[in-house]
Amino acid sequence: MNNSYYFGIEGGGTHSRLAITDKDGKVLARSEAGSTNIYSVSKEEVYDNLSLLLDSALETAGLEKEDLAAGCLGSAGIGRKEEEILLREYFDLLLGPDIKVKLCSDGEILLCGGLENLEGYCLISGTGSIALGRTRRGTLVRAGGLGYMLGDEGSAAWIGKIAIMRVMRSLENRDLATNMLEPILKAAGLSKSSDFIHYMHYDSDKAKVASLAPVVTAAARNGDALALDILHTSAKELALLVKCVVNQSPLISNKELVFTGGVLKHDEIIVNKLHEILKQEFPDLVVSAPKGSALEGACMLAINLGDL
Repeated sequence: MNNSYYFGIEGGGTHSRLAITDKDGKVLARSEAGSTNIYSVSKEEVYDNLSLLLDSALETAGLEKEDLAAGCLGSAGIGRKEEEILLREYFDLLLGPDIKVKLCSDGEILLCGGLENLEGYCLISGTGSIALGRTRRGTLVRAGGLGYMLGDEGSAAWIGKIAIMRVMRSLENRDLATNMLEPILKAAGLSKSSDFIHYMHYDSDKAKVASLAPVVTAAARNGDALALDILHTSAKELALLVKCVVNQSPLISNKELVFTGGVLKHDEIIVNKLHEILKQEFPDLVVSAPKGSALEGACMLAINLGDL
């Protein structure tokens, strides 16, 4: 066989997925394995999981490693020099140095897969938040993604943190009245408002705080003024991320923005407000739900790399 086959990997903190395609994007085989993130598991486990992903899919497709032209791994955390060096060493060991492999963020593969296009914009709001823009040549611009201690505005973690802060303010008559205290305490496994102090400083983490966001959405649906204000502020913050990216990227001709992430999938209050703001700010920007997956985006980038 000739080397006209490609692989894409959607890396994750708990599990990873791989697909092998032909040059037209037709999927020949898929495989799954554990994490490929060196900050989630040991370096040895990352190597073993990459090897398992490749070997399993190649066997299913009836291909050899030499049949591969290029690949792409998209994962959170890639961009740190030490991780990139290590992963390139791993792929050199697994495939040899002649097979090109693109290493990129999970946001880039979400953008390409979600748009089914190598060019455009992506807004992600799940546990964290980030906005990205990508030119057809692969130049990326970004805004946000600093983590919930410094940013992640408009994300579930941000909503949970702000809700605790503002409920505490409300108790001192320094904010809007709210009925969220008891539901948030229950969701956090706490008994009284003063427990939030120890919780936020010692017991919580990003995932725990993010799990409180649905409480805010439920309260807002019931007309809670403070909850509604938090969600509307969240939409404004997400719109600022998009605005920042759009204003930085005049060379992007595809004016299409894909929404992805749990907040943008499940919170209609934020989504409706965000549509309203973006329509006013950027009337030519087309907003859509994802058309394809992150894994498909990784395969698209692999094929593009093989064509270069």
